[in-house]
Amino acid sequence: MGAPLGLLERLQLGRSAIGIVTVHGVELGLRVLSEEDYLQAQMATERAMQAAGMTLSVSTAEAFESEKASQLLCRALCDPLSGKALCDSAQALRAALSREEHAWIIEAYLDHERRFSPSERTLDEGAFAALLEEVKKKPLTPRLNDSSTATLRRLIASLACPPAS
Repeated sequence: MGAPLGLLERLQLGRSAIGIVTVHGVELGLRVLSEEDYLQAQMATERAMQAAGMTLSVSTAEAFESEKASQLLCRALCDPLSGKALCDSAQALRAALSREEHAWIIEAYLDHERRFSPSERTLDEGAFAALLEEVKKKPLTPRLNDSSTATLRRLIASLACPPAS
């Protein structure tokens, strides 16, 4: 048996769930993005806009959001068996997909993220209550690895100062 995993390794394992989306009979993997992935996608989007000579305005907002979505998908799409990235650039991804396919894969990613990386944004009261009970019964539940910082903060507060019944 190996050494116990550190906190960062345990967090990374929580991000290992690969979702599957099928486009024209081809199975593609979707991995849950990290905060670093989101930051890198944001910076790449800004560089792409600058390279195109565009500044963010009302008239370029749609192009900015489209580029950002492509940057995020480029990081999320992977080989479902190996977990390796499928494309090298957002431009290559856009060239391979129609607008409808792109939008459909984005929705599939968001569903996957809600399932495997629950956050304050997507957890309703009933789901939070169920997670809280699970943590009370089994404090080391693997589901904690997939929870956002906001959800973990809310769990800690609820456990430290339970609401009066």
